[in-house]
Amino acid sequence: MPFDIVIRGGRVVDGTGSPWRLEDVGIRKGKIAKLGRVGRVESANSINASGKYVAPGFIDIHTHSDIGILIEPTAECAVRQGVTTHVIGNCGDSPAPISEEYRELAVRRFEYYAQAQDWKWSTYREYLDFTAAQGVGINIAGLVGHGSVRLATMGFEERPPHPEELRAMKAHVDEAMRAGAYGMSTGLVYPPGCFAATEEIVELARVVARRRGFYASHIRGERETIVDAVRECIDIGEQAGCPVQISHNNPKYGGIGKAPEIQALWEAARARGVDVLADNDVHTDFGPPLSHALPQWTQKLPTHELLALLRDPAKREALKAEVQADKRPGAGYVGLLVHERFDRIWLLRCPAVPSKEGKTIAQLAKDRGVDPWTAYFDTIVEERDGAVGLFDYMDPEEIKSTLRHPLAMICSDGWVAPKEERTSPTAPYQPCTYGEFPGVIERYVVNEEVLSLKEAIRKMTGLPAWRLGLADRGLIRPGFWADLVVFDLPRVRDRATNLWPHKYPFENYPHGYPEGIEWVLVNGVVAVADGQPTGTLAGRVLRRTEAS
Repeated sequence: MPFDIVIRGGRVVDGTGSPWRLEDVGIRKGKIAKLGRVGRVESANSINASGKYVAPGFIDIHTHSDIGILIEPTAECAVRQGVTTHVIGNCGDSPAPISEEYRELAVRRFEYYAQAQDWKWSTYREYLDFTAAQGVGINIAGLVGHGSVRLATMGFEERPPHPEELRAMKAHVDEAMRAGAYGMSTGLVYPPGCFAATEEIVELARVVARRRGFYASHIRGERETIVDAVRECIDIGEQAGCPVQISHNNPKYGGIGKAPEIQALWEAARARGVDVLADNDVHTDFGPPLSHALPQWTQKLPTHELLALLRDPAKREALKAEVQADKRPGAGYVGLLVHERFDRIWLLRCPAVPSKEGKTIAQLAKDRGVDPWTAYFDTIVEERDGAVGLFDYMDPEEIKSTLRHPLAMICSDGWVAPKEERTSPTAPYQPCTYGEFPGVIERYVVNEEVLSLKEAIRKMTGLPAWRLGLADRGLIRPGFWADLVVFDLPRVRDRATNLWPHKYPFENYPHGYPEGIEWVLVNGVVAVADGQPTGTLAGRVLRRTEAS
């Protein structure tokens, strides 16, 4: 029987960490049917991979494409960098469950990632069914977000759940797991997840464990308290009896230098039988709204209430004191405020007064003759909460240390973005969305030799597939789905990333598509041909079952 497609003469890096070997790959009915020499008459459609590398399609274990995949189902920014699977629902945020009581707040929480649509679903199964019915260009595997479960049950209440509320939360998690979620995520620096005690999360993780899922966490502190936060995360999994995935677990400003301590915790946990793995992206900066670095409770406020709060001098001082006290640690980039490193916070978006763009908060404060805190708060007010910053809050050497560790896999922490955003002057800053995986290959495999190619590919394919329990993806094996990428190693370039120090205006802004990623197949269908996307919707909404 002839093959549908044959990839000929490529250096096959199979995702196990083994060295490449020269083989043809025969594909039939969406799956890999043969590895080895394939005769010329056995397929009319062939891809010449001579001198190129053939790898499993990259699996991005940590993304926020939950709504982006609905707006841009072809996922062009993913497939063009060789990514064939996104894991969504991270950091405690998933688009379901949603309750009618808190629907408006739930939708507002996703406006940062993509413009909210008319959401008609309520349960997790309804969301997955809606996504599958629309069609997707890459495979989608979902986590249910603890923050979404808590919000659907009790809004932004800063208290433990009542017994009936905890039962409702367990029911939401169980519904999601039965619908096909691969596990549950938490975002313990974000509201409302940050209001939850350890015991609450353990109870919900036990539901996940019964359904054979895993627990993924944006932990409760990424800076000064990172060691205790990693310890808490592992303890939750250990008590609940489920595997642990520690999200983007690289120390941020205020915790830099602590990588050896947290890696020792991973290793000690595995030594006593706890299944712990971690993931990490490789960007040193992040571009959130300035207001997102304020105390978590302020994020529930409508814009007019937030601005009224910031116009009150006494309340400004109280907010400043609360940030500096850091009793409830915020996201990693908040460390720049805690340590008053305003020289490392650039103004990326100031729609009302664009002349501020490209300056640091420290520069703006000097120009105005005010202290940096005043400049920071004033900018939020002047821009009516439309100001976006660029926070330089991580250390490249720490990132390399994390990448080298055999328990760490590679993620982007990005999301599927609409094609028109790439050239829009108001597009979010998201180089990870366009170039994360080619960037790792270019910088950390070819240029700096932090990783070997075979190990980098394992961290992008076989290891995340193993975490997900995918028995037929993530490796190049007969019988596996043909999620594949063909790339020209010397030509691989990340065209989306600006390295420090940043230059303004930011080149490519930074949404350039990568080079050297020549062919991508999703479930045996060509999604990228000779470097150009085909627009196919060959992806699938993957659903975990207890038998997975």
